[in-house]
Amino acid sequence: MNRFFNTAGPCNSEDHYMLSPVARLPELRRLIQEKQYFVIHAARQTGKTTMVRALAEELRAEGGVALHVSLESSRHTPALAEVEPRWLRAIFLAARLHLPEALRPDAPEAIVAETGNRLFEQLQTWAMRVHPRPIVLFLDEVDTIEGPAMVSFLAQLRAGFNDRPRGFPASIALVGMRDLRDYLTEAKGGIPPNPGSPFNINSDSLALRNFTQEEVGELYAQHTAATGQVFTSEAVERAYYWTRGQPFLVNALAYHLTRRAPLPLDQRVGAEEIEGARRHLARSRTTHLSNLEQRLHEPRVAKIMQPVLLGDSFFEGNLNREDIDYCVDLGLLRRGEMGLELATPLYREVLTRALAANYHDSLPAPWWRWQTASGGLDFPALMAEFFPWWREHGDLLRERGDANWTEAAAHLILMAFMQRVVNGGGEITREFATGRGATDLLVTYKGERFAVELKRVRSARDKLETVRKKGEEQLVRYLDTMGLNEGWLVIFDQHEELTWEQRLWTAEEEREGKRLHILGG
Repeated sequence: MNRFFNTAGPCNSEDHYMLSPVARLPELRRLIQEKQYFVIHAARQTGKTTMVRALAEELRAEGGVALHVSLESSRHTPALAEVEPRWLRAIFLAARLHLPEALRPDAPEAIVAETGNRLFEQLQTWAMRVHPRPIVLFLDEVDTIEGPAMVSFLAQLRAGFNDRPRGFPASIALVGMRDLRDYLTEAKGGIPPNPGSPFNINSDSLALRNFTQEEVGELYAQHTAATGQVFTSEAVERAYYWTRGQPFLVNALAYHLTRRAPLPLDQRVGAEEIEGARRHLARSRTTHLSNLEQRLHEPRVAKIMQPVLLGDSFFEGNLNREDIDYCVDLGLLRRGEMGLELATPLYREVLTRALAANYHDSLPAPWWRWQTASGGLDFPALMAEFFPWWREHGDLLRERGDANWTEAAAHLILMAFMQRVVNGGGEITREFATGRGATDLLVTYKGERFAVELKRVRSARDKLETVRKKGEEQLVRYLDTMGLNEGWLVIFDQHEELTWEQRLWTAEEEREGKRLHILGG
């Protein structure tokens, strides 16, 4: 069977194009040799499971006792008496599949210890049985363990730590989406763990990095070697730009072009084909993307993500480092040169589409003027139509939206309004990062481009004149970057005491050879 780009579950070299999984974390071998306990964390579908399964297989081939075990059966089961037998069963079944009988642990039925000590007993007797061979254990999906069960799980590992390798596994990796500290804080009802026992066994916390651009090229080159179909350097560069090397997205773009909507093998894959695959992926709502969308409605996520979308500074709110780290660990954000930003450019479209979906779905078919006689986009007319409609429906739409996203409602409603007419003939590209106080939109329709800068006057902190001046300066720079001479600045004034007559206004400015249309709402 021909290999293909994998977008579901762990990769294996027989079926899938794949890079050396352990090359992305070269420290693993050292930590195992040093008999360390450590954490491997990264967002979903970044290759964690593929990597630890491959390393366990390598270690077994070298004569070691190494095992990858998924603890996913712990999900939504905080009761220790119920979930602890599942851990024992998962370890036993994995060993039965991958290890000879003489090297396996006891079955759960053979463990006679009381609840809260059964995992310890299974691991201790197993280590004693196989000694002097050290056990290396990769415990995956650790973040599915909840509450008191998590505390007991870690306490039992800590209890055996000093007896390794004769009486306990020599090295244990806890694998999941989040760092150990976040598990513990959640397990203890939001109280950060102190540095003392039983939670001080973690020697390292390793974040699995994305692919580099060179690695994306290496992965795509495997398809070329197998089929002769070339991914051009421009295609690799564009794929890396949109995905930032996120493994699922890298594979999903190529899977679309080679399997879902396959190009003829004699056709080279260029930047244009990657763009088409990207547009399809953004609309497809795969499980990976849907999972990220659902996270946006968690209060602790929304309070971090909303300032990013609005361009706010984090110094203006009561935000803590743990919540920021949580969003980074989930794969929603990354720390970029300009501050916190969405982890990949592709997520800008996916996640803002998801947030604006409720507003978009409430809109009827456009009855307003938005097209030119030649079928192009009449952008001045579209913007002129928005504000009367906004006055009539804005308050009701904001009430229907997610309460966690009220500050961003106006921005999202305008994006939904634009998307309603752009669908099918163009697209909206969004740019936002913390600290700018603005959101950049570029509307592309049948070859024409229209630049929009969104800003807001916050009720207690800003003056309209200051926001307008800064917005004009930012729009001029944005127009320079885009090579355009005309653009729109939209300012949403959130002072509650203002009437709609005071909110709605228009102005025209000429700055540095640029024509600026300024609209207040």
